[in-house]
Amino acid sequence: MPSEDVGAVVLSLLGHSTSGELAQPDLGTAFDDLVRLEPPFLTGGLLLEADGVSVTPGCCCDLTDWPDWHGLPEGNGPDLGHGPGTVFEFDGEIIRFWPDVDDKDWESPEERRLEIRRQDLPGLLRSVHRDLVGFLDALRAWMRIVEPSYADHVAAAVRGHLRVGDGPSA
Repeated sequence: MPSEDVGAVVLSLLGHSTSGELAQPDLGTAFDDLVRLEPPFLTGGLLLEADGVSVTPGCCCDLTDWPDWHGLPEGNGPDLGHGPGTVFEFDGEIIRFWPDVDDKDWESPEERRLEIRRQDLPGLLRSVHRDLVGFLDALRAWMRIVEPSYADHVAAAVRGHLRVGDGPSA
């Protein structure tokens, strides 16, 4: 991950950890706040794409909720947000997603659905876990350049915020 992308994520987290009253906060103070932050809201979520169909995180989705997807094979669905949101249904071993549902005139055309097999979801979530671990490695490297004394503390805090290590894919 390019360092500017890592910095953008850190800025998003810092935006939720400071009061916003300081025009130019001291980095040490900001990173102390980030480490102590109780759970942040990190806008986003998981994206599913297949055969030209995308299931994108709806508004109000929080990336820190990604482990909730582990319950999907057993029928416990994650919060996919709203505006317009995504509906999912179970058909035997298939989980079918209908993205961009519009409450007024939505129909379920076959070409607008995405299907995954229940048995494939754990592998997909292990991939998400690997990507998040890769991000944490990039974050630690970025922090060692920006503010070395905070690198391990911030990486550990963000690991906790992102719940990396939670669930069966850890």
